[in-house]
Amino acid sequence: MSRINVKINGKNIGLENSSTIAEMLQERKVTGTMFVVEKNLEIVPKEKYAETSVQENDCFEIVGFFGGG
Repeated sequence: MSRINVKINGKNIGLENSSTIAEMLQERKVTGTMFVVEKNLEIVPKEKYAETSVQENDCFEIVGFFGGG
């Protein structure tokens, strides 16, 4: 697989082995369940991560949720 360039949370990132959002999250070592992924201004449902493609120049926002007091 060839390298592709995307933007994640406003930073230009080169990905080596990511053809889906699920693979991108694994490559970027994003773990846990309390986050959402937005691709090109649209929130992607978690159940679609394994089938949603990552393409050159896509823009992603990965937003985590946490509690506090």
